[in-house]
Amino acid sequence: MAERAPWLDAVVRDVRLHAEAALLRRLDAGAGFADPRIASQLYLRDPAANARIASGTLRPVGTHKDALSAIERAIAEVAAAPASASPLPTVRARMGLGAVDGALLVVALAYAVDLDTRELVHALASRRRPALYVETCADVLAISPHELLAALGDHSPLRAGQLIEVDGDGLAAALAISPPLLALLLGDRELPVALTNACAIIPARAELGVELPPAVMRALDALVPRLAGDAPIAVVLRGPRGAGRRAAAHRLATALDRPLLAINTPALCAAESRPGALLAMAIAAARLRGALVFLGDADAMYDDTGAIAAGHVAAFALASGPIVIGTTGRSGTLAMQRPQLLVSLPRAELADRERSWRTALARVGAVLEDGTPPERDAVELAARYVIGPGAIAEVTEEAARHAIAAGAPLSRELVEASVARRLSLRLGTAGAVVSRKALMSELVLPDDVIDTLRDMIAMVRERSQILERWGYQRHLGISRGVAGLFSGEPGTGKTMAASVIASELGLELVRIDLSAVVSKYVGETEKNLGKIFDEAQDAHAMLLFDEADSLFGKRTELKTAQDRFANLEVNYILQRMETFDGVSVLTTNAEASIDPALQRRLNFRVRFPEPELDERARLWRQLLPPATALHARVDFRALAERFDMTGGYIKNAVVRAAVIAARAGRAMSVEDLWTGAHHEYVEMGKVMPQLPPTGAGAP
Repeated sequence: MAERAPWLDAVVRDVRLHAEAALLRRLDAGAGFADPRIASQLYLRDPAANARIASGTLRPVGTHKDALSAIERAIAEVAAAPASASPLPTVRARMGLGAVDGALLVVALAYAVDLDTRELVHALASRRRPALYVETCADVLAISPHELLAALGDHSPLRAGQLIEVDGDGLAAALAISPPLLALLLGDRELPVALTNACAIIPARAELGVELPPAVMRALDALVPRLAGDAPIAVVLRGPRGAGRRAAAHRLATALDRPLLAINTPALCAAESRPGALLAMAIAAARLRGALVFLGDADAMYDDTGAIAAGHVAAFALASGPIVIGTTGRSGTLAMQRPQLLVSLPRAELADRERSWRTALARVGAVLEDGTPPERDAVELAARYVIGPGAIAEVTEEAARHAIAAGAPLSRELVEASVARRLSLRLGTAGAVVSRKALMSELVLPDDVIDTLRDMIAMVRERSQILERWGYQRHLGISRGVAGLFSGEPGTGKTMAASVIASELGLELVRIDLSAVVSKYVGETEKNLGKIFDEAQDAHAMLLFDEADSLFGKRTELKTAQDRFANLEVNYILQRMETFDGVSVLTTNAEASIDPALQRRLNFRVRFPEPELDERARLWRQLLPPATALHARVDFRALAERFDMTGGYIKNAVVRAAVIAARAGRAMSVEDLWTGAHHEYVEMGKVMPQLPPTGAGAP
């Protein structure tokens, strides 16, 4: 059996002696020698009352004077003995405990770890179920009950700091030291199990591998003198996801020579059944360890109305000294009732991104499989992905772990796959990822349209060169966003062209569901659009607004309140399009209905014409699956001549032919293709052309 630490042994011995002394005082007063139901055997602390009850009874008094004297000498010896190194003074200082608070904590600790102490305590409350009661503590500590009750109030350091658990009310309440504190005092430095999925302790001076921009580091270092004391200050780190907010908080903790307790706020809020309970536990755990609290992604604390739960506000009050908040700044300022210092972590510039990629790749020993040095990869990755130093460090480490698990060298493919996982979308029902992306070779469009699409792709690929290295962004004040308007009749290839651009750029294409975006309630449409743009920017996704004229229509003259709110929506959209750093494509069948102010903000306006004869023939040939084995038998030019249809309708005709063949239980024939085209043409509302004579590739 392992021996107790010297400091804990001294604590247990002292409490045990005081408990024994309390019991001996009862015995010396004559209590405990007979049936406890007899009134004369009661133990009263008031000597006069005790004497009145004992008069005329056989109650032995003064029988334990020698034992009491011996106990008092032993207690004095323990008090005079040199103190062992103990964590208790540190706990008292960090949690702001007074003398009575500390005494109660010591009794609860001894009761939890020592069997003899438990026996003595139970003997002092022999008529009740075994537990450590407040009234028993009053006897053991010889402290007045009202002082003990004051030390156990709801807002007392013991209760607010989650050091003591109280079951019941008043003097009859049972006490127990909290399991997290007991584990910590016994040498377990791990966080409570309830916090492990939402919190992490990062030691001071740990190497995170995040290269923060020099300007941010200077701003953080300037704050350190103001955080050195116990002033209740909140440092707000405002920046986009992946900007390195946790690394910035760790830099502050390192400068203060304290560990960092990083809280994943979305995970913590999702796990809380009662708002504020886990946050209070996390803050208490940080105080016990002398850690600096970092609340990451604090925007998750806001509900749909922009308010914070009262339990979370109350939990903030438990934090002593500085606390660090990480936020995107989109949800306002947390109400923490303390002064706030702001440090902005802006979207990383090209030079900062290159430095971060270089540091991260070098840290994992990255030499990509094609043999190119990390320097070259850092330049290319920085130009392609506008992500911050925190995200760069995380995706590089994740890619390295996947490479180790696969027993393969770290490759560009692994790095980019890790970036794609990092840039995940959280759009809910507002958008759907388009999984099938077409290739440039599949487009059947005039050469000038193809050239414009290639220019759009080049602008996205080379925008770091154009905007940042050549200075156009700084000189002209334009954003990195690239927006295009694709207009044309239905089926001319607008949506397909958008998927080609996404495929060429390696971006996720998200089709926005306008029915889930537009709301009849004032302000809801703007709120939904704001979330879409924010998430798409963080995730580097390409947005596709199909039938955009319903959302981006012209502003109207103010005649009704509805006109005013409709114009406000368009104004908001125009502002967000101006500041959006990603790629967006709007498609419409009615270009004239798009607001002119929006068209000015578009980099490209592409008109998709209806296909000519040769283009229709190519579309018929291209859209007919090779598995049908019909290409050699079909006169595609004859089909193109007879049916003046766009690509979307030709696709429908091919699918209709397949349905006809499948219904008949046979392979598709040339006749099915003509029949499918005939049905589609009629359903388009067009006059059916005369069928070609037999032998021309048709029935």
